Amino acid sequence: MKNQAIRIAAIDIFRALTMLLMIFVNDISALGDTIPHWMHHAAHDEDMLGLSDIVFPCFLFCVGLSIPFAVKNRTDKGDSSMQIFSHISQRTIALLTMGLFSMNSFAETANAIGIAPEWLKLLSVAAFFMIWNVYPKAEGTAKKIFAALQTFGWAILAMLALIFVNRATANENQLISWFISVGFAGGAQSVFQYLVIAVCALVPIINDFWRSRNIFNLLKNIIIFTIIFYLFLLKGANDDGLVGLRPGWWQILGLIGWTYFYSAVIFIFTKNRFLPNITAWIFFTLLCIAENSGLAAKTGISGFIPGNGSFQSLAFAGIIASLLMQRNRHKEDFGKLCSSYIAVSALMFAAATVSHRYFIISKLQETCTWIFYCISISFVCLIFIYRLTDIKGKKSWFDIIKPAGTSTLTCYIVPSIWYAVVSLASVTYPEFTRSGAGGLIKSLLFAFAVIGVTWILGKMRIKLKI
Repeated sequence: MKNQAIRIAAIDIFRALTMLLMIFVNDISALGDTIPHWMHHAAHDEDMLGLSDIVFPCFLFCVGLSIPFAVKNRTDKGDSSMQIFSHISQRTIALLTMGLFSMNSFAETANAIGIAPEWLKLLSVAAFFMIWNVYPKAEGTAKKIFAALQTFGWAILAMLALIFVNRATANENQLISWFISVGFAGGAQSVFQYLVIAVCALVPIINDFWRSRNIFNLLKNIIIFTIIFYLFLLKGANDDGLVGLRPGWWQILGLIGWTYFYSAVIFIFTKNRFLPNITAWIFFTLLCIAENSGLAAKTGISGFIPGNGSFQSLAFAGIIASLLMQRNRHKEDFGKLCSSYIAVSALMFAAATVSHRYFIISKLQETCTWIFYCISISFVCLIFIYRLTDIKGKKSWFDIIKPAGTSTLTCYIVPSIWYAVVSLASVTYPEFTRSGAGGLIKSLLFAFAVIGVTWILGKMRIKLKI
């Protein structure tokens, strides 16, 4: 079967719902104590599963759901394992780059050079769209214009990185002083992550040259690679002052990138076989437990994989759900699929109950208890959505949020544009929307408005896709 024949509506809709909620919970964070505590993220040491603590793991579960179908579609098109790995690498680099810039507020740098930090944020977002927009197929002048826009986007990111370096005030050990001030404050963990990034950046270049033998493209890609690695090797802010971009915390987009990379690359080898994928899930779950118990820190394995296995565990749970769905794709198989999902959900709930005796429920600590509860919730939500959309044919009920499932990255970026514009324009919301029920309604309407803007941008052929 080709792409359209195996597309599952429930996956797009589940992803759209999680994105809708992600925008909503991010916006209600400003409402503080005026709304119920259970709607917020739990504090670091608080034993609680708030609404905001469920949304991101559900999204990572959706990341895993999509991987088997995406790999199958590319395999059906004739892509080799190397070509698929190259595609995974490109997507990873894009997400890590966006995460890197999104996590740096630009505030200190902007103030130092006398401009508003919001302008630097808008510049970075504009660069994202220039580089990763879905440009229509074109020839001649139009094609050159699109290529120029992508090049200009990379130039903007390089310029922003240079601004950080030029404002550097701290003195740290320099690894490559003749090229750029580089610091590996995280030790071996950071070095390992940088090596992975280097592989992700180089593989697409090698693959493209192997296929095209185009020297001009090779030179262009080498320049882009240099910019990418230049960006990721920049040191970050510390107590002594501003010293460049910092990949200490990869922000939501970066964490999604790391989760997607490890999950998708492993799936290239495990393919549609249950036992290897379950083994991968067990490995990452045990890694998470080792981190929770302190064993990972004692043995020196902590920090090599962002998320320490917790995010990859959620993604592999999605992969397993996807494999079960592929094997029970027909309507007459729904009872078997439903039984399988409920059984997994019950098993995960039982695991969460047992692990809760030893570890609290904490998203910020990325505990296994939190993972088990979220996987249990994800399986129940998925079977409900699947029954409603793919079995009962009610997918049109969700048309209003469809852009959030098909243009997810654009949808996630749009709020940052709005927040920057609102800040620059000194817009003040009415008093009743800044707290309580009025604030919740405003945040919900804002989430739907973001999806509407995403739909409009899509009609204008402005859409991020990696």
